[in-house]
Amino acid sequence: MYIYRIALRRGYALLVERGEAPERAFSDEFVAGNIGLTAMDAWERMCPDLPWSVTQQAAARVGQVMDELIDDGTARLFPGVPEMLQQLKDDGHVLVFLSNCRNDYRDAVRRAFGFDAWFDRYYTAEQFHGAPKEQIFETIRSEVPGPYIVVGDRDKDMILARTHGLPFIGCSYGYAVEGELDGTRYLADDPAQIVQFVNAIDSSI
Repeated sequence: MYIYRIALRRGYALLVERGEAPERAFSDEFVAGNIGLTAMDAWERMCPDLPWSVTQQAAARVGQVMDELIDDGTARLFPGVPEMLQQLKDDGHVLVFLSNCRNDYRDAVRRAFGFDAWFDRYYTAEQFHGAPKEQIFETIRSEVPGPYIVVGDRDKDMILARTHGLPFIGCSYGYAVEGELDGTRYLADDPAQIVQFVNAIDSSI
């Protein structure tokens, strides 16, 4: 949200300047609902009457601004995330990055936050032509030995886990809208709880 709220408004402004969309203010709550979606899904949510051929240029502008804001230090991780990732790594877990993001965004956060110290593999929606996470997981399963635990803050992460019968840890401190993670057995209120839940699940597998 440090960077996405800024980038989204600039991308939408491009549509307004071209007369393709009316001026509109987006609440932070609405903006947060886009995080974790593919760019196409996010813009369909915002501008359902506009084709992707129109909104794609605005989406590209959003991506450009986000990458710039990551590189200039504006972006932030949630407090406690680096410590959580390091603890999981120290405990011997293999960490896999699976995101609906663009490849350029993946590379930007890898540089900015030193993700390579923690993550062994990276998989993005763009890399798989917009495929859903449950489909991308088929490739992960063929390349990374299990067992597996899914950790995420959106229903798309929960769907991945349910589709493949995997344990799921939901992150209530993330960007899920109200009710989105209902029914989740393991719901982390902060990053430190993720370590506790992973260890609990790991000991039961």
